[in-house]
Amino acid sequence: MRLVTMTSFAVLALLATSALSAPTQESSSIKVPLPERKLFQRATGDVDASSFMGHLNYTIQKYSGQALKSYNGGVADILKRQNAEEQLTDQVEQGEDELYYGPGTVGGQSGFTFDFDTGSSDTFVPGPNCGMAQGCSGNVHYQNTGQDEGNTTSVTYGSGMITGENYFDTVTVAGLTAKHQNVISLTQAQGFSGSASNSLMGMGFQSIASSGQPPYFKTLIDEGTVTNKEFSFYLGRAASGTQGKSELTLGGRDKSKFTGTPTKIAVSTPGYWQIPLDGVKVNNFQDPIDQLADKGQAAIDTGTTIILAPLAAAATIFARIPGSVPIPLELLNGALEPLLFAYPCAENPNVAITFGGKDFAINSKDFNFGRLTPDFAEFLGNNTLSDVLNSASYCLASIAAFDIRPQENLYVVGDAFLKNWYSIYSYDGANGKPSVSFAKAVGNQ
Repeated sequence: MRLVTMTSFAVLALLATSALSAPTQESSSIKVPLPERKLFQRATGDVDASSFMGHLNYTIQKYSGQALKSYNGGVADILKRQNAEEQLTDQVEQGEDELYYGPGTVGGQSGFTFDFDTGSSDTFVPGPNCGMAQGCSGNVHYQNTGQDEGNTTSVTYGSGMITGENYFDTVTVAGLTAKHQNVISLTQAQGFSGSASNSLMGMGFQSIASSGQPPYFKTLIDEGTVTNKEFSFYLGRAASGTQGKSELTLGGRDKSKFTGTPTKIAVSTPGYWQIPLDGVKVNNFQDPIDQLADKGQAAIDTGTTIILAPLAAAATIFARIPGSVPIPLELLNGALEPLLFAYPCAENPNVAITFGGKDFAINSKDFNFGRLTPDFAEFLGNNTLSDVLNSASYCLASIAAFDIRPQENLYVVGDAFLKNWYSIYSYDGANGKPSVSFAKAVGNQ
């Protein structure tokens, strides 16, 4: 995975103040530079098979614990997720966004770059003895300066394991410090070296934390550091010239980054930021609501680029796109469950996801992950696909298919959607309960 361009991605930290009590940190808007991401296309606009398959494999492992079989030498990449802002950096390769990440300090030590991930809830940093052989990259290593909790956290995936020692320490992002934050100091992190960020900050709910401890933003709330219990993301798009403007706002929202009134959807299950999904429209067509095969739940995930849909839903969606072709993939256990989808590049489908009764469109720049070439088929060992790609021009859709069990009809909605819509994650936005809100992202429609 090659980093071609690094642009600044800013994180705003907003401290809400109270006239009755002094805040623990200065009350002001704080912008901290962070970068962005992109890695799935070559300079020619063709899909980079190795990079894409690595990211797809990571997402499948994250939600199911299963893994794809080894294609062309291996695609395992457990911690390949980049997204963040504090100034969020958009990691860009050949003009395509793929991950967003930003800086922070742990125990006063700088040099950590976090992938801010609403699809997980733990804080991982490279430990002092986690080098390249153990899956950690770079020269920055946490020196275990915090309070040793005397236990470890392990996350097992279909193709490996992440293991680390638990510490309580200070964690600071954009000037906001969690004073007693659980930090997992990695001793083993297979696949982590493939990431441009060296650390991961989960922004989901405590109930899915492998450590069992509150995530960073919840610690900020519990310690009274922020009184506005929400954070929000603006994700830049290189193709629209907004790649240097990506932003994470802690303790509020940046009204200069969106237009209109945000649409609020109550969280149905606080684990992931999971909300009801009413359906998916293609070319303004959708089955009657009581017949929808594509209705379900959606985990809103800033830590992945793709959109995963249940198999039956994906079949319904792509049946509405003329000429689309399924591309079967194989899991390590031999099951032929995951599917990619190719469609004629000449087609320009209008795709929208319906939340809260409102349609949220996906820009064609984000629905199209790039042109497929015969070497993509060769990477997969798929001769039939190779023949198809030799005879016609097909592009890869950002929606893939996979059934995440045991939950039925669960979508994973990543950055291919979120670049279009400013997203707000509130702990008390729906009558005191958690909610996710979407509004039009400035410059990305």
